[in-house]
Amino acid sequence: MVRKKASKIPHPNALQRIHGWWFFFLLGFGFIVLYPWFAVTLSHKKMYPAAHFGRKVWGWFLMTLSGLWLKVEFEEEFDPKKTYVIVANHTSYVDIPVITCGLPGYVTFMAKAELERIPVFGRFFRTMDIGVDRKSPHNAAAAFKLANKRMQEDGTSIVIFPEGTIGTWVPDLGRFKDGPFKAAIASGAYVLPVTLPDNWIKVPEYGPFAARPGKLRMYVHRPIAAAHLKPSDAEELKQNVFHIIETKLNEYASKR
Repeated sequence: MVRKKASKIPHPNALQRIHGWWFFFLLGFGFIVLYPWFAVTLSHKKMYPAAHFGRKVWGWFLMTLSGLWLKVEFEEEFDPKKTYVIVANHTSYVDIPVITCGLPGYVTFMAKAELERIPVFGRFFRTMDIGVDRKSPHNAAAAFKLANKRMQEDGTSIVIFPEGTIGTWVPDLGRFKDGPFKAAIASGAYVLPVTLPDNWIKVPEYGPFAARPGKLRMYVHRPIAAAHLKPSDAEELKQNVFHIIETKLNEYASKR
């Protein structure tokens, strides 16, 4: 079955275009209002969980005032005491606030290094989160080494988008990179697949600039233990997680 392409998103009307500008205004405004909180809590590693709490406040502020409501379904009860490599399909600017608000506890994000240059928001990727320069193998290796250290020493769960970026293939899945799965095996963390079926429709990156209010669903799959796996198992683990997320996306698409 073929899912609808992003290029087939209905052409937005004037109200939806205005809504798009309103969404991005709220995105920036919320960060500016909370900046004093972030400036303090991101100044020391011990306060990073408090910074993440502030990011949750920002996420709920953004979604509530832009008419988006989040519905999260867990296949298995989430255990915040476990260490996870959280992998999700990456389709929209709203992916980070959705995962931030949808998952209990403290998590950090690993994403492209370009985010470090965004005013205010970039402060997270210079401190609590991890930026990856995809053009530099040396930088990428150092970033994953840091991620492994945080997972093993601090028990920090890390969100990694295995596609590496939001691509023109959305809503289909792009090719998964090996890094997240090698990191889970090396650190002994659980792999936690997450499916985001609606974000690309409500706040599309590709296609006409607009936003649409409505429900954002988030499905958190059963975690996969990686502690017993060998490095040579990374490819099979990657393909397994790809199949899990793709199957769920197809299921949602068939009901749309």
